[in-house]
Amino acid sequence: MTARVLVVEDDEATRGALRALLDDAGYQSDGAPDGESAVGVIRDSRFDLVLLDLGLPGMSGADLHRQVRQDPRTRFLPIVFLTAHSDRQAKLEQLEAGAEDFITKPYDADELLARVGAAVRRSSGLRSVNPLSGLPGNPTITEEIESRLARGDHFTLLYVDIDRFKEFNDHYGFTRGDSVITMLAEVLVQVAGAEQRFVGHIGGDDFVLLARADEAESLAEGITRRFDERIRALYDAEDRARGWIEARDRRGRLRRFPVATVSIGIVNVPPGRFKGATAAARAAAEVKEVAKRMPGSAWAVDRRRS
Repeated sequence: MTARVLVVEDDEATRGALRALLDDAGYQSDGAPDGESAVGVIRDSRFDLVLLDLGLPGMSGADLHRQVRQDPRTRFLPIVFLTAHSDRQAKLEQLEAGAEDFITKPYDADELLARVGAAVRRSSGLRSVNPLSGLPGNPTITEEIESRLARGDHFTLLYVDIDRFKEFNDHYGFTRGDSVITMLAEVLVQVAGAEQRFVGHIGGDDFVLLARADEAESLAEGITRRFDERIRALYDAEDRARGWIEARDRRGRLRRFPVATVSIGIVNVPPGRFKGATAAARAAAEVKEVAKRMPGSAWAVDRRRS
């Protein structure tokens, strides 16, 4: 699949030349003249890399970089900076903040393409983005959990799942079902906010959220409340009014299914409790099943010490 590159450069001639270079090399490029417009383009489209001028007017390249890193949907988006200066400290600051590479103006065309290509290849090998939600997929989820375990971080893992999603999907079709999954992804991103929390999409209607140990239940409350506020709008008016749909269960029997809810399993992950990401995720999935036995949207907390 052709990689998509966003060129954020305030000089129109330079922006056009960069896009022409990238297009000729087989990339699909788009452009933005400043940081403010780039925010909207990045939010509304999906890119494989951003080629970003550090010295933008208004919102600087550094400010845009910071905003991109705060959004769970773009946290791992590769950013290669273009700069007319060789300020070592500025480069170090952006590299430590997650920048992929730096290219100094005036640039060599072959070197620029080599650096862009290397960044795209590294990114595609290290991350997996769910095409429906735009959130990091299983490889990146595992990498994030393993990284926190290796650092000895004390964090909480929330495993989020939609109840009665299959019946909703069977009744209304895949397009409407995708809308429910997308809505939950948006809710998780909104609740996670700009803090250093991680949101990942395991697949289907299963998600994870990693956060500080002391904020798990307040986050769960926000997720369940917002999901309940938005889910009913995705039902037909008649079904919404009566509060259920009629669909066949796994045995083929016609049954009435209430409006979908969300269940969350919460596991505390202190240093040394779990040997790996799989064990931590499995524990949270088990606790999620406890939440599923509760009425309505609910969460359950793992009180086990080991």
